[in-house]
Amino acid sequence: MAVELEYLYAKIAPEYHIKIHTEGCFDKMIVWTHVVEEIEFISSLHGEELVFCSGVSCTSTAWLKRYIMELNEYRAGGMVMSFREGETFPQEIVEYCNEIRFPIFSASWTTPYIDVMHLFAEILLQNEQRETNLIAALKNAIYYPENEGSYLSHFERNGFYRDMEYAVIILSCHTYDDETGNDKLRNIERSMHFIFGNVIMYEEKGRLTILAANCPLALIQNEFGRICGKDSNVYVGIGTRVAGIKEIYLSYEKAYTAYQLTKTAIRTNLLCYDELGIYKILADVKEETVYPAFVQETVGALMEYDKKNHSEYMKVLEEYFENDCSIMYTAQALYCHKNTLSYKLDKIKKILGYDILKNENRVKIMVAIYILRLGNEYFD
Repeated sequence: MAVELEYLYAKIAPEYHIKIHTEGCFDKMIVWTHVVEEIEFISSLHGEELVFCSGVSCTSTAWLKRYIMELNEYRAGGMVMSFREGETFPQEIVEYCNEIRFPIFSASWTTPYIDVMHLFAEILLQNEQRETNLIAALKNAIYYPENEGSYLSHFERNGFYRDMEYAVIILSCHTYDDETGNDKLRNIERSMHFIFGNVIMYEEKGRLTILAANCPLALIQNEFGRICGKDSNVYVGIGTRVAGIKEIYLSYEKAYTAYQLTKTAIRTNLLCYDELGIYKILADVKEETVYPAFVQETVGALMEYDKKNHSEYMKVLEEYFENDCSIMYTAQALYCHKNTLSYKLDKIKKILGYDILKNENRVKIMVAIYILRLGNEYFD
């Protein structure tokens, strides 16, 4: 669990005369504090620590720059260094830290680091408990919405009020999973606080569930559109915006539906439930027997023929309907001659035993194709 650097700085600056020298650089989350005096010990950091240094080992500007480079390499969240009266960071160092967006702070030679670190530890532990409670409350709101006592008070004590509007977003990027976790997912999670402000997040099975409070849906779509546009390995489903805490579970269900469709039926890595069209009906009404029976009745004969004869008539039929039943455009899409396509379509009609261009049959075929795109998890 992490705390915004800006919040920590606001707590210590007035009492301990600690001064920031970089231009903001508050887009950092701090998980703990650590004292590191020598460069060779920086590699022991886990990342996102605020590092304290007395400055005793600092022998030159070159040493200090190398020290900061190593801190940045090992993903420290910032650095506090003590100076004697009249001394401070060289301008070269300040400019370098602004360039790499690494926050540096100066303290007086007599600043009691132990008191500052103790204060930080209290804040970080309190925040960890707060986030743990909020994550538990969010899970209860999603899975046990009828049990208001398990989540309502936790939300409202922490600024998530019952009459606010909420939206749930589900995100994954499994491509970046490795033995140490998923750095890409962690970086996205860190950025959420700065993008949306009032959020609750938890990671489960490689998926990040995000609850955004009082955030316009257009802003959510724009921000995740930017993230997904930069990386096609990030998959996002956005739920509807709901009125009140008691309806969070509905936004979650719709976000999960949209998220699953990015993995199966619809070829995009970002989907908003409000834009799903017919998939709203097909994905939300999960019929264990009706869907397979409907597919079998409509195109089952063609699928069985393909399986038995190693042909691809089902693919031809799908492409034909994707191109509005145009012979010319379908032939171009399949890289075949129009006469060849006409022959295949006649063959399809014979196998199915009905006119595929009759309005009722066209609708049935398209619905069957949509169901097949959903994947078996929706009805099997």
